[in-house]
Amino acid sequence: MKRAEVSYGQLDRVLRSLGFTCRVVMKDGEARRYEHAQSGALILLPAYPEDDMVLEYHLVMVRVMLENFGIADPTTFDAKL
Repeated sequence: MKRAEVSYGQLDRVLRSLGFTCRVVMKDGEARRYEHAQSGALILLPAYPEDDMVLEYHLVMVRVMLENFGIADPTTFDAKL
């Protein structure tokens, strides 16, 4: 699977800077549940180590969610990464 040039730790920091909270849940294994209270956005990602590079499709999914919920446009999101 193709990996992006950003780590899960970097993605975590960006999501938190955009107002998401995060908690670890059990969902088909351990996962990170990111919630954005103001918009109602919910992002669920596997709990991979922070230094692992993000799977490309996870990054695309996050980018689409941020845009669809009006949290950040792709250009703003990419600049924060």
